[in-house]
Amino acid sequence: MKLLRLAISAAVSAIALGTAAAEPVKVAFLTPKTGPLAFIGAMYDPTINFVQKPFNEAAGETGNTLDISVYDDSGTTQGAADRFKQAIADGARVFIGAGTSPLAAQNLADIRRWNQRNPDDPAMLLIVGSEGSNFIGSDCDFYSFHFTTTPFIRQNALAKVMKDEGSLGEKVYSLQPDYTMGREMEAAVGQNAETYGYKLVGQTRHDVFKIKDFSPFIEKVRATAPDTIFTASSGSDLRLILQAASASGLKARFASTFLDEPGNLAAAGASALDSHSAQLFNAEASGEAGEKYRAAFNAAAGRDPVAYMNNSVQTLSMLSAAITALPKADKVAVNDLAKSLETVQVDWPHGKLSMRAEDHQIQLPLVITKVSKNARDKVDDTDMGFEPVKVLSAEETSLPVSAECKMKRP
Repeated sequence: MKLLRLAISAAVSAIALGTAAAEPVKVAFLTPKTGPLAFIGAMYDPTINFVQKPFNEAAGETGNTLDISVYDDSGTTQGAADRFKQAIADGARVFIGAGTSPLAAQNLADIRRWNQRNPDDPAMLLIVGSEGSNFIGSDCDFYSFHFTTTPFIRQNALAKVMKDEGSLGEKVYSLQPDYTMGREMEAAVGQNAETYGYKLVGQTRHDVFKIKDFSPFIEKVRATAPDTIFTASSGSDLRLILQAASASGLKARFASTFLDEPGNLAAAGASALDSHSAQLFNAEASGEAGEKYRAAFNAAAGRDPVAYMNNSVQTLSMLSAAITALPKADKVAVNDLAKSLETVQVDWPHGKLSMRAEDHQIQLPLVITKVSKNARDKVDDTDMGFEPVKVLSAEETSLPVSAECKMKRP
């Protein structure tokens, strides 16, 4: 399979040569670099130059290059609003929102306010970090693109594969962070109970990045004797949940969206075995194309591309492809770039990436994996890794366009 248009190959074609250098496309990458959510920005950091550098080298001095600057929003909505104003003043009109749902909501509100006041100089938002389905539902917008999944997409994919594999069990518990993504995962777990033949035996939400001891939550889970625990928790919360589950000897598998974050398997130990994850990339499942991608990323960043690093690579690759697809111009117009994003396709190790024009939801494949000692690639200095169970195509992971999406096009 030919790999996506990024550093791994020369697939990003050079823009047609001209006689004068074109204006770079200024991109503001809004993400937490400080505060309790700084781990998010740290995960995105190595992805930027991985795509930007080879794209700019291919474009040469006369093409529309990328000029990506990182702005630290500190993980707060006030920080996001302040950094938006700073980036606008710096000339950015393409924004990448790489944070939580509240941060993305602030980003979108700022974009909309700017566009209402400056209809002839619009800005656009590429949402990388938030999985809230409202961004492709009631809040869908021509100038907003959703480059990640939703809890409904991930839970449906996990439940389907685990049911077919025979590992889902009959009793399911929902343990979720108490914010948009967790509430939507909770809703998805409840809605899919009949479809996939399980009983929801309990559900609990927890505060985000405030709890130091999850053992009371785990004891509440244990009382229901579930076969599978669905969770959208991430970062230190997920590691502490896994540690508490390990210490308690809980006999249940986790089904998680972020299990492949670094450190999770080390935290969980052997109790993580047979837990499942819905991943954007798994080298063992991807063949030669995936190995080339992983090798190139390692050469550039010194580590494997894991968790939502791959969201960022996908986003920047599609942005690069959309710029390349435009006729050469001294300056890339935001309206033209948005329309180009709706039509480009990019190769990914597991299949094609594309953007659905009706609601601006990325269409992407997912890999369902399970934690196993049989996995080819071990992680976290353990004897475990993520063994592929099934690769779901973009068509298989796609869910219908929400009736709440009423996109107005310019």
